[in-house]
Amino acid sequence: MSAKKKLSYFPLIILILLVGNVKAQLDPHLSGPEFVDKSLYDNHEVLEDIFGKPDAGLEKTLIKVKGNLYRHTNGTLPALHSGLVLITHEGAIVIDPALTQAAIWLKDEIKKKFNVPVKYVILTHAHYDHAGGSQVFQQAGAKIIIHKNGLEPIIGEKLPVAVPDIIYDKQLTIKLGGETVIVKHIAPSHSNSMSVVLFPQYKALQLTDVGESKTMPYNDFLDFYYDGWIETLDWALKQDVDYIDVGHYTMATLDDIREEREYIVSLHQQVLNLVREGQSWDQLYRNVKFTEEVKKWGGFDAMNKLNILGMFRWVSNHRRGVW
Repeated sequence: MSAKKKLSYFPLIILILLVGNVKAQLDPHLSGPEFVDKSLYDNHEVLEDIFGKPDAGLEKTLIKVKGNLYRHTNGTLPALHSGLVLITHEGAIVIDPALTQAAIWLKDEIKKKFNVPVKYVILTHAHYDHAGGSQVFQQAGAKIIIHKNGLEPIIGEKLPVAVPDIIYDKQLTIKLGGETVIVKHIAPSHSNSMSVVLFPQYKALQLTDVGESKTMPYNDFLDFYYDGWIETLDWALKQDVDYIDVGHYTMATLDDIREEREYIVSLHQQVLNLVREGQSWDQLYRNVKFTEEVKKWGGFDAMNKLNILGMFRWVSNHRRGVW
């Protein structure tokens, strides 16, 4: 064959290789995915995984919610971390392993109880306390999913978690074993990588860290976007759900989410008004009022001033008067 004829086949060979690579990445169970080229991060630095060793003393559970839907928890309080787990005959879907030592147990427990592999792990956002342990499932063959904004902090913060296999923009749908799971990014809220996960057949929702179950938002709102948080709660309140897992503590109801929204909006408006009156921090935090119901919420004594501080920072950075 002449050199000229060989060269004429070259574009065709390249096309075949490209098509083959695309086919290799297609996943018939997913709608809306983007596949991550993990080779770009092969040698990226990671920090020590402080929860990297098995801990027999860590309390762990996997409890049925309804049908094929379960909730995993670890720790006490009554649950330090939690997430939903869907079991199908084609494999399991796990949300937020949370800690490596819990993930080791959860992977084995799913295999022991149901004899199916974990097919997908959904990370609700790129914070170590929820994404930790994802590498345990990835090493066993699961694909790790996160919103596209979660990839950069996982690499940039050197988190000791899995580099995601799959990212998405607005929505990703999983159809597995006759079940449907909808993963959505509503808006930046508790981080700009936050996903909510809807299980329409079970009227269940994963609303990690954005939702609360008669508990105070954590600390000073950590990685906080006020407008997007309210937008996400507004979206949740329109859903036909009767079971909401918030990633910690106990399950929530739509009434809990409504009360949480009222609290955050009230806190924002009070702080904004006091700042506009010219009050300093030392004056302002003493003048924020809480309802008697909110004072009964879990963590109120520890978190109320921190909540004011977080909202004070947000308000101060998102206003401008005549200057």
